[in-house]
Amino acid sequence: MCPMNPASAMRGIVAMIAAMGCFITNDTLLKIAVVDFPVGEVIAIRSIFAAALLTALIAWKGELRFARHLADRRIFVRSGLDAVTTFSYVIGLTVLPLASATTIYMAAPLITTALCVPLLGEKVGLKRWCAIIVGFSGAVIVTRPEPSAFDAMAILPLIAALCGSLRDILTRNINAVVPGAVIALASAVMLGFVGLSFSGWEVWSAPTVKMLALVCGAGTAFAVGNLLLIYAFRNAPVVVISPLRYVLVPAALAVGIVVFGNYPDIWASVGAILVVAAGLYSIQSEARRNKAERRVAAAQAAVAPMSGGAPLAGAVARAPAND
Repeated sequence: MCPMNPASAMRGIVAMIAAMGCFITNDTLLKIAVVDFPVGEVIAIRSIFAAALLTALIAWKGELRFARHLADRRIFVRSGLDAVTTFSYVIGLTVLPLASATTIYMAAPLITTALCVPLLGEKVGLKRWCAIIVGFSGAVIVTRPEPSAFDAMAILPLIAALCGSLRDILTRNINAVVPGAVIALASAVMLGFVGLSFSGWEVWSAPTVKMLALVCGAGTAFAVGNLLLIYAFRNAPVVVISPLRYVLVPAALAVGIVVFGNYPDIWASVGAILVVAAGLYSIQSEARRNKAERRVAAAQAAVAPMSGGAPLAGAVARAPAND
């Protein structure tokens, strides 16, 4: 597990927000591509392209020696969880209304936060829980699923949310010496193989230039997004960055307007505001805690010379814990 400090935590927050931007780009391009081509074919080609990009990056950085870690148990399990997350959600979209599937999957930050307490030993205060619940409530308001739309297949996006949460927590426990690009490559390869397996029951066709352009763009966004996601979970507390997944909700609304001409109603706008507010609280709370830690560190540095190198007892207060 990587050591953390205030500066790295803030970089993790920025990386998480950027990762969400990459993933909404990936989702948008895939949504256009799957109109004319099977899901398995699209994901297979995207994953192969992403794997090629990541391999080139690893070679360029002189990190090919770390490729042996592709077979590490934790990386293999993480890749498997990533594959289950992707395909459970995508298949869920084919049998459930978009609003229902999205709402269920948006439970992921709640699940991640709950799991990081026993698995990572992180502390979650009442204010942090309230912010996460506000974000989830905003997502529900945006999607407004019909109760009648939920059926037994609702288990698919729930499986995706659970596996995605376990994947993110496991990322923190992978040896810090393994480059993020190697971890992302393992996921791309796993997804590529699973996508290829779909050829057994899907009718594949020769890709067009338009389809390749869309899928290669998605592959680039997928590769960069995974690198940023891995960096974020390695450098910031899970409880801080997990709620930032809700950034996808207002981002999806914006893409819907610009790309697909779908304008949100007043309730969708209210929900998006709640989501953004929850995310801003998470960022502001972490910034406040980091400022307090820097103040404590400066005070300790000033007191140390007076006490022979050891901070005077009671002279410096601790920085506040997570909200």
